[in-house]
Amino acid sequence: MHPAEPQLALAAGLDTRSAAARFSQAGRARIANVLAPAAAERLHACLVRETPWRLVYNDGARNVVLDPQPSDPAAQREIMQAALLRARDRFQYLYDSYPMVTAYLNRQDPGLFLHHVLEWLNTPPVLQILRDVTGIDGIQKADAQATLYRPGHFLMRHDDTGEGSEHRLVAYVLNMTRNWRADWGGLLHFLDARGEIAETWPPAFNVLALFRVPVPHCVSYVAPFATEPRLAITGWFRGA
Repeated sequence: MHPAEPQLALAAGLDTRSAAARFSQAGRARIANVLAPAAAERLHACLVRETPWRLVYNDGARNVVLDPQPSDPAAQREIMQAALLRARDRFQYLYDSYPMVTAYLNRQDPGLFLHHVLEWLNTPPVLQILRDVTGIDGIQKADAQATLYRPGHFLMRHDDTGEGSEHRLVAYVLNMTRNWRADWGGLLHFLDARGEIAETWPPAFNVLALFRVPVPHCVSYVAPFATEPRLAITGWFRGA
């Protein structure tokens, strides 16, 4: 990390006790102002200006990653329309991503601040706080991806089970979104057994959202008139 860069650090005086009580009761909780101010600003700047985003979507069971993204508007519209058609009768997602673990292991984009974020998420103090809040002593490590939702992006109902999911203990969203309006969509909906909305968490800035796996949830369609990006670091705290 460049000497002038702020160190990643949790904010002083976090109210982890309230978050732990909420998680114990509901299986999910949020912690506001989780990063120290300078660290939050630096991460936000990296997501806005420095991250080399890929467009990701699925075609059935196949995960498609477009790197680089198509710059032609006609090609972009074609991809989006195809995803919307598939979403009529099957699971579908469409959003921008940066694969933090893969890029880190392959030593891609040297010096990118997100590499330090992945390392920091896996430090003993951070992992211990997650164990304290969730009451899950088996948490051993974190994975991560950066996400950006633009107009037309969405993530349909799922519960985080699937191939390679056996060690997923807690899902997380480190929200880094400013100036979001609820009518823009991009809302994290938790669903009950009937498929109805049990609780909704809007995008926010410097808020860590945690929820036990599995639980049905989705990210609602981002409206065409949204003018700000929905930014986050997402992933799972794992047992192995």
